[in-house]
Amino acid sequence: MSEPDEAVELVPYDDAWPELYDKERFRIALAFGVIPKSGLIQHIGSTAVPGLTSKPVIDLMLGSSKWPPPNALIRGVCALGYENLGDAGVPKRVYLRLRGPVNFNVHIVRRGGTHWTNNIALRDYLREYAAARETYAAAKVAALNIGRGRLLAYSEAKNSVIAELIAAARQRL
Repeated sequence: MSEPDEAVELVPYDDAWPELYDKERFRIALAFGVIPKSGLIQHIGSTAVPGLTSKPVIDLMLGSSKWPPPNALIRGVCALGYENLGDAGVPKRVYLRLRGPVNFNVHIVRRGGTHWTNNIALRDYLREYAAARETYAAAKVAALNIGRGRLLAYSEAKNSVIAELIAAARQRL
């Protein structure tokens, strides 16, 4: 298994990201015989929030009705070219990545579980509230500097701001 740490950069929001997500969602859904718009695959992370500075990596969340997810589900995503990085330090998540001309991450989590609800709540909150987007964008830039351009340190440096934003988002549910 590869190391999840990698170089990270931030770029301005790209209007192409929703369409790239949609194409990858369709490709994954077809591999499993799932209706693409069933809601089992969600666009999460900063690329799902128009106007937000982001890593140029499109995050998809795949909801599993069972935990741990069936091995066939993980193998199926890997068959599409994704690399399985296990939980990569986040319990109750399977993290897979695909690097190429367009970069993707797939996060397999329990559908309806804490990761599922937190990611959707955060995404929707950031979409709705400009002040929250600005707070998060500033935290991302600061985290990039603290993390010296490495993913794991960058992620760790912004954890407290994410926790605050998730708490605010969940109050609105």
